Amino acid sequence: MKPRTIEEWVTYFQTAPRRLRNASARFKAGEQEIDTNPAQTTHASDVPANPIFVLGAITLGLPALVLILIVGANSGVREGSLMTILTFLVISAFVVAAIFEIKRLADQPSDIEHH
Repeated sequence: MKPRTIEEWVTYFQTAPRRLRNASARFKAGEQEIDTNPAQTTHASDVPANPIFVLGAITLGLPALVLILIVGANSGVREGSLMTILTFLVISAFVVAAIFEIKRLADQPSDIEHH
């Protein structure tokens, strides 16, 4: 592919407003098409949030926010403390996820009757 000449670049930049108008018109046409097609609209779920996920978010999120605020507000905290706290939070997330997975597996019905 050979490089463009100055004349080609000038023509390219001079036609930019027309290309943008065309792109804008195509975008508006596509937007109107989406608005008239109700099958593509998204709706909020009527199903309430799973309480286990809410509990997990509270269990991991609130202590994380509190610890970050405490570390950030305290000038006497050592330099590497934030990474130690983040490491602790990541390990805690894996432990909580493992507990939830064990609970989910324990709540499943057994397959003893099906051979």
